[in-house]
Amino acid sequence: MTFGSPSTAVFDPTRLVVQSISCGKPIIYVSFNYRLNIFAFGDGKGEVNLALQDQRLAIKWVSDHISEFGGDPNNITLAGESAGAVYTHAHILTRAPVNRAILVSGSLYLSPPLPQAIGAGLVQRLEKAVQEEEKRSLRHASASSLVKALTTCGINSMWLQDEPSFHGWQEKFETVKSLMIGDVEYESVLWRNGIETMSADEIADCFAAAGEYAPNLSRLYHINRSRPTQCKYGALDFINDSRFALPVDSIAKRWVREKKPVHQFVFDESNPWQSSSRAHHANDLSILFGGIDISHNRGAEQVGHHLRESWIVFANGESPWPAGKIYAFGPHGLCIGLSDDEYSLRRRTMCFEYLREMGLAPANAVVGRLAAGRISLLN
Repeated sequence: MTFGSPSTAVFDPTRLVVQSISCGKPIIYVSFNYRLNIFAFGDGKGEVNLALQDQRLAIKWVSDHISEFGGDPNNITLAGESAGAVYTHAHILTRAPVNRAILVSGSLYLSPPLPQAIGAGLVQRLEKAVQEEEKRSLRHASASSLVKALTTCGINSMWLQDEPSFHGWQEKFETVKSLMIGDVEYESVLWRNGIETMSADEIADCFAAAGEYAPNLSRLYHINRSRPTQCKYGALDFINDSRFALPVDSIAKRWVREKKPVHQFVFDESNPWQSSSRAHHANDLSILFGGIDISHNRGAEQVGHHLRESWIVFANGESPWPAGKIYAFGPHGLCIGLSDDEYSLRRRTMCFEYLREMGLAPANAVVGRLAAGRISLLN
């Protein structure tokens, strides 16, 4: 599960499946589409989280029918990237019938379920815009009218709405036998263009929302009102850590404490076409699937081969590297296991400890002010 259509070249699973066959560990790859944005949100008068329901139906279909394709319904791995990882995490916290999960660049900590009352206010705004355009309800409006209303209201993304199955999700443990989880080095590129428009004072004011933690937090992320460029880098680093890298680290550490098999990784191979873009959000997809030709970049090709091998081994119920250890994909084609010290050279683990000390509420307050309305895929 990820963004975009499974039919596009970026997500073409051919090389993944062919490699699984050639190494004697064949997999059956199933992808599915689901409703997005307002079409998945609901109209405030019926059920919510329609995307989640689409996915639950698809997972049930696989569980019920994969044996007809030679698959094993008791050996299902659910994988997702970005928003797909948010949904995958939601499923494995609510007892989806899967055995293993792969979370890449996302978890419920990236986009946690919000109270339905918040969604109700947004739906009312959209309904008003649609009625002015078509004099119809959200449920009966045309797709083009709904899309126009989203633009008019300045809404570019939705979220999961709270439901009984999510209550206390932060205290729940993932209901799968084993977990693979990781992040890429530059996840926060999604907010780069938005953060670039902010002044140093605006960024510093956002960090002030952390209250008593603001001085130390600002120091850790180099937020200085007289250093605008430094502030922008620090803001992006903070979003990266609080929404992506820290949750990966925390979930993996919890699995280790519980003595359950978790395979944590960092993906640090740069963009195959423009290395100065770094290992940015979603860069791993073109390297994993290899549906777009990257043969000009030997390092990326090597990483792609090792990454596919790891997914295949994991989906077959084996360990791609020792459980409880951290593995690195890249940079420069290098794929190796990391010691704790080596891991701390690749991720801001010192900052992680302070973020844990702060707790979620102050961090969420800062992220909310920095990130709201500033996300963009055009970075």
